[in-house]
Amino acid sequence: MSAHDSDRDLFANWFRDHATILTTLDPDEPLDDLEPLREIVGDARVIAVGENAHFIQEFTLARQRILRFLAERCGFTVFAFEFGFSEGFALDRWLQGAGADADLTQINKAVSAWGAGDMLRWLRWHNQEISRPIRFVGIDLPEAGGTLRPALDPVADYLRDIDPESLPFQEVAVTIADRFAGTSGAAAAPASDLRKLGVGCS
Repeated sequence: MSAHDSDRDLFANWFRDHATILTTLDPDEPLDDLEPLREIVGDARVIAVGENAHFIQEFTLARQRILRFLAERCGFTVFAFEFGFSEGFALDRWLQGAGADADLTQINKAVSAWGAGDMLRWLRWHNQEISRPIRFVGIDLPEAGGTLRPALDPVADYLRDIDPESLPFQEVAVTIADRFAGTSGAAAAPASDLRKLGVGCS
């Protein structure tokens, strides 16, 4: 037996001893099959939940069940997600019950495109049913780094009330940001060379 085969067998044996089979992916079903997570969580205050690939429905459903387990049985109250930090404030208000159910697409049109629409609608419904609603926090750049507008526009609203004379500076920042805005950081980064944008650097 080669060393590679031996390592593979060790991993397979470890996985076989530690894996737990879920009885369902339905977010509304009982959570008893997730109880082995309690020992893993212990007294941790932050839990990271990953996925092997985006846009896989089974991962999204499993995440919903894990989120519910962590909230209902372990006392967690904040869900931090790969979502724009600035956009997260409006989405959190919606998840706490503000507006109508159909407003999700107005808050952020991209959520359904990358497969989070059903999960967020479920979370809004779930928050209405439990005594300690789950808060939402975005932990990514605005629009995944594709545009700065979600961060700059609220600044303009603030300056109109506090310091209107400084608004021209904010407008310049918005103009520059719009020149390289894209659907993601991958699209925006190649266009963000300040020299190509005609912006001087000192």
